[in-house]
Amino acid sequence: MSEEFKIIETQEDFDKAIQKRLARAEREAAEKFQEYLAPDQVEKLKKEYEEKLKKAEEDLNAAKEKMASHDQIVADLTTRATTAEDKLLKGRIANDAGIPYELAGRLVGNNEEELKKDAEQLASYLAPKSAPPLKTSETFGGATGAQANINADMASMLSQISTQLSGGN
Repeated sequence: MSEEFKIIETQEDFDKAIQKRLARAEREAAEKFQEYLAPDQVEKLKKEYEEKLKKAEEDLNAAKEKMASHDQIVADLTTRATTAEDKLLKGRIANDAGIPYELAGRLVGNNEEELKKDAEQLASYLAPKSAPPLKTSETFGGATGAQANINADMASMLSQISTQLSGGN
């Protein structure tokens, strides 16, 4: 340790003298920062991750478009299935009520009970009704006595209403 002190007179002498110290500082810095990345490595990783992110975003957008398309298909098929179920239910209820199938689509209701009530009401309108005879000279279905008088009175009343509606007094 008793090195003799030398006066440094040239740049070369100075470089030689600090060479050891620089090497030691370099080793210490390398040990201290060995876990860190160099700037060029950081740039390379950044580019790789940006490319992966761009690819992932493209894949995500493609998946979203495909999913939206599938959602629309599911909605359309659900609508068709619901419509078919409604038609089948109305057809069955119309058949049970004795309504022609062609009129089944006219049934209205939000559930089976409401549809059945509507079908019963429609069936009552469609049921054949017996009309009273139009002439008093007709026999009233073989009725005799009081029933024949009632039928004749009703025919007379119908005739009067008819006359009034046609404009005569």
